[in-house]
Amino acid sequence: MERIKISVTQGKTVGGIIIPLALVLIFALVAVASATDLVMVNSVDGYTVKMTVLCDGLPVVGANQIIFELRDSSGKEVADIADIGVNYEVAGFAPRKIMPVTKSASGYSGVLNVSKAAIYDVFFVFEARGQQKRIVRFSFQTRDNAQTGQQNK
Repeated sequence: MERIKISVTQGKTVGGIIIPLALVLIFALVAVASATDLVMVNSVDGYTVKMTVLCDGLPVVGANQIIFELRDSSGKEVADIADIGVNYEVAGFAPRKIMPVTKSASGYSGVLNVSKAAIYDVFFVFEARGQQKRIVRFSFQTRDNAQTGQQNK
C-alpha cells in the first residue's frame, strides 16, 4: 500500500510541474501569435508575389521593412529577372515614389517610408527575361505610431 501512495505522490508532483509548464508555453504562443507581420499574396500570369511588411499588425508612419518573394507557377523562386522595381503612393494620389529594393536571401527587400496614416498602394514591377513587364498591386492601411503604440521591427 505504501508503494501506491509513493507512486501517487510522485504522479502529483510530476503533474504539478507539467501543468505550469504547459500554461507558460500557451502564453508564449499567444504572445507570438499577436505580434504578426502583414503578409499579402497576389498573382499575375502564373507568377505569385508575396509581400511581407515586418510590423506588429499594420504598417505605421515611418520606416517599414518590406520583403517581396517572387515565385513561378510551380512554386519555385524566379531567378532569371531582367528588371525589378517597386513604386508606392497614397492610394489614388500622384506622384508615385520609388522604393529601392535589393536582392536578399529571402527575395527582394527594401524600406517603405510612410509619411502619413493613409491607404497606400505598392506596385511590384518585374520583368522575367524575354517576357513582358508585369505589375502586381498591393493596398493596405497604415497607422500613426501614436495611435497604436506599435514599434516597427
